Amino acid sequence: MVVSDSNRILRWEACVNTRDLGGLPTRQGPSTRRGAVVRSDNPAYLTQAGWATVVALRTIGTADDEPAEIPNEVEFVRVDLEDSTDIEFRRRWVDNGLWGTPLHFTDALARWPERAAAAMRAVARARPGGVLVACGRGCDRTGFVTMLLLHLVGVPVDEIAADYALSVEQLRGRDPDWEPKLYDTLTVHGTTIASSIDSTLSGGDVAAALRGGGLGEEDLGLLQLRLVDGC
Repeated sequence: MVVSDSNRILRWEACVNTRDLGGLPTRQGPSTRRGAVVRSDNPAYLTQAGWATVVALRTIGTADDEPAEIPNEVEFVRVDLEDSTDIEFRRRWVDNGLWGTPLHFTDALARWPERAAAAMRAVARARPGGVLVACGRGCDRTGFVTMLLLHLVGVPVDEIAADYALSVEQLRGRDPDWEPKLYDTLTVHGTTIASSIDSTLSGGDVAAALRGGGLGEEDLGLLQLRLVDGC
């Protein structure tokens, strides 16, 4: 039974797509730890940080709003997760409107395993305390990284897909055009959010791909310690 429901949604002033990654089941038995990692839309919206570490996911060739002020006690880590100047990537995913959907996740991991590994490493090696993973809308780059994080610690695919779908609900007020566009695109390609995510996670050894991108065994262990109760 999917438990990715609204009890994980956080109501933060000015942010609309924020939720705790805790409380999800894993295949090993324990649940993911509450308060360890939170996903969100742009941290520039926040009136105060309240986190030990912010992992800000960026795209080469685009610009995101930055927080006006970053408190000294907050570690602010920028990770260039993707490159919109990559001509082949633009041809395959950007120019046809498939960027910003889970349809491009498989190619993003295959094309830039070192960038995905850098995001995993930033979470794994963050300071003790809560980690906020964020991008502009808290959906696409954050959805990709969240998918990988949850998969690595054993959260089932249906839970990961349900977590992604929560962004659709949370973004209705800020970006009402995205939901119909997303579902129309998925329908045209004969797939769903769950099927797209399952295709990425079951299409190969994700951990091996990230190891190939430079993610070490120590980092994988640190992710388990940070994200899973009882580890």
